[in-house]
Parts: sequence; C-alpha cells; structure tokens
Amino acid sequence: MMLQASKVRQLCPNYFSSGNIQMMMTSASKDVQVSVTPASCLHDESVQIRAEGLAPNQDVTLYCSMKDTRNVHYLSIAHYKADDSGQVDVNTMESLGGSYASLFPMGLIGTLHPAPSEYKFTRFFKRDVVNPNILELSVYDGHLTEEEVCAPECQKPLASTQHERHYMGPGVQRIPVRYGKVRGTLFLPAGEGPFPGVVDMFGTAGGLLEYRSAQLASRGIASLALAFFAYDDLPKSLEEFNISYFEEAVEFLLKHEKILKPNVGAVGVSKGGDLVLSLATHIPEVKAGVWINGCNANVQSAFNLRDSVFPGLEFDLGKVKIEDGVMDCFETVNNPADYPETIIPIEKADANFLFLVGNADRNWKSVMYCDQAIERLKKAGRNNYEVHNYPGTGHLIEPPHSPFCGSSYHKLVRMPLLWGGKPQPHLMAQRHAWNTMLSFLRRCIR
Repeated sequence: MMLQASKVRQLCPNYFSSGNIQMMMTSASKDVQVSVTPASCLHDESVQIRAEGLAPNQDVTLYCSMKDTRNVHYLSIAHYKADDSGQVDVNTMESLGGSYASLFPMGLIGTLHPAPSEYKFTRFFKRDVVNPNILELSVYDGHLTEEEVCAPECQKPLASTQHERHYMGPGVQRIPVRYGKVRGTLFLPAGEGPFPGVVDMFGTAGGLLEYRSAQLASRGIASLALAFFAYDDLPKSLEEFNISYFEEAVEFLLKHEKILKPNVGAVGVSKGGDLVLSLATHIPEVKAGVWINGCNANVQSAFNLRDSVFPGLEFDLGKVKIEDGVMDCFETVNNPADYPETIIPIEKADANFLFLVGNADRNWKSVMYCDQAIERLKKAGRNNYEVHNYPGTGHLIEPPHSPFCGSSYHKLVRMPLLWGGKPQPHLMAQRHAWNTMLSFLRRCIR
C-alpha cells in the first residue's frame, strides 16, 4: 500500500556524501521510482524528471535539495497529480503549486532557494567548480509545504534519487593564474586548440568567481576568470582601476599557446559590464564585448588610462528605498547623460558588442544605459552591436538553470539588495542569453 499523507512527518532527506549516482527506494511500495535523465550532465543542460509507479491520480510533492560549499541548504518543491497510469512527467505536466505553478520543466532546479531554516537572502555561489552540484530529488505522498517536508516528523519519501550537475566538462583544465599583477583562473577546453579566449568579469561582489568561465570552457571557449579587487594581494576595495591591469590580462591570454590569435573577447555583468565596454574601447585586441546588465558609463571608481582618467559615475544615496529590509537602488545611480565625462566612448571601439538586458532589473537602470549606448553607436554610424531585451528578467543573468535570486545580501552595502525579476521568465532568459552569447563569441573572436 502507498503511504498516505498525515500530520506525522519524518526528517528531511539526508544529503549524499558521494558523487556516485544511485537510485534509492525508500517507499512502502518498491514499485515507486523517481528518475532524472540524464543522471549526470553539464550544468547548462536540461533534464527530464519523472515519477512512476504511483496510484492513478495520486497527489504528490516533488522535492529537490542540495547544499553549497558553505553547507547552506537549498530546496524547492512542486505539487503534481499523477495521470491515469500513475506517472508524473515534469516536462509535460503543470505543477499545481509549491515553488512554482505552471509547466516549467526545469523549475525544480531553477527555483532552488534557501530552506526555511536558512537566512533567506543567501545567494547561491558555486565556489568549487571542480566538483559537481549533487542534488537529491524525492517524491512524497500528498501536497506538502516546505515546512512539512523539513519537519522532524515528516513521512519518508516514496522514492529518491541523486542527480549530478557539472561545471567542468571532461578534459577541461583549471589553471590558477599569477601573471605580473594579474590574479585569476584560466579555464581551457579539452583538446589541442587553439580556442577563442575571453576575459570574464563580475561586479562589486569582488573576489574570484569561476563558475561562468568553467562553463564557457566546457563549451569550447577558453576563459580567464579575472579578479579585480578583494582577492589575494589585489586592492581590498573599489578605489580605482588601471587599464594596464586589463592589458596585462589580455597579454597573458594571447601568450598562451592554446588561445586563438590575434584577438580576444570580454564578458561582464553589472560593474563588469562597463569594464567590458572600457576594455573593448581602449584595448585593440578586444574585439568582442558581452555586456550583461551593466552601465554605459564608468561607475563608482576612477578608471586610469595611459594619459587620462575617466571619473566614476556617482550615486545619490538619498534615493535609496528600503522595503521589508531589502534595499532598492534602482534610482540611486546618477544619469550618465548628466555626467558625459563618465560615459565610455564605445563608438571609437573596433569591436562588436552584445547587450543582454533584463527589463525588470532593479539594481539599476540597465534598459536606459543600454539605450544610451546604442544611441551613441547609431549617431556614429556604427552597426556593430546586437541587443536582446528580456521581459520579467532581473539583474543577475547567469548561465542556464542557475537558481533564480531576486534579492540577496551584498557585503558592499551590508544588507540585502533587490535584483528584480520573476523566476520563470528570468530562467528562460538565462538559457536564451547563454546560447546567444556562445554564438556571438564564436562568431566574433577570430
């Protein structure tokens, strides 16, 4: 007999300490199975999630969980009703509630969020890209809440399985970089090459983030994950930038035997976005720039060129709004049009640009910044750009199936920051943006 939902709940399912993929039947009915196909894949790949052997039209809860390198617990749930044959196919059936309610094949993975016992404004960062994320997926009888699934008295799952999501494909190399003043990590695709190369940058979170570079290399693009502050012996804060640091990073890439000569690209999100524009404008070898929810001006910190200095576009902190303990900075950055000395002269760049814009970005006015950048290119008679606007999409456009994060704690402001967006459109945008970026980089780096 199937176990029926009751008020008696057992402990949350345990995590797996091994990377071995295995099926575990923890059901009173050994015929119930939950499966993920493929059981192991790259993180940017979609999967099929199914439950079988259920009673016809049985109400069930699918549960997904994982832990990050800090041991923070993330979870998602979705409510389904089995069909007449006792099956649930997440690829073809709508969720009736839980973390999402719609037809959303990758919803269980894309809506992973901190468990009720965790700090709710924790953002998932993949720090250890060598080892995969290990997810546990379970099926429970009845439609349960997150609190019920996680309660010590929770019923046992009818069935459970593991799923591995890898950031580094077979043969990808991870190489720590200390080259002159440059600090980062180089990821090389499998094979002899040569491969198109990019400099990969993030924003004011600082430190060194490798997960996008690892995935780029898994798709045939060599990527230098570049730190520019708050890492190793680099400056601890965003005081100023020097073009020489980024020139040295490009030099390092082009000296490597496996990098395609004579040009490279640059990828950046948030503050990394305006750095991409600066690199493409002032470093001749940078021929492709991917701008992800950045600014068209040099934000916050002075940017020192060889014979001049670009001042930083400043903030008006009086325009900060705080609601439910979350900071909304949408109105705080000054309009670049009012401070033309901070605007990056991208019309002078001998490069192609890809602008990926979240129309629901609440970190700042990415749509306006992109419009101003395109207007500048048009006035100069340039057509070296491609723009993709994504409705319902927030600031943090990550590689596909990265968990959606609408707000999270930011160490620079020392409180939660609003990023914006809605889970389903945002996660759909991430997939389109990723494929668009890969195509753009392969086409424009020669």
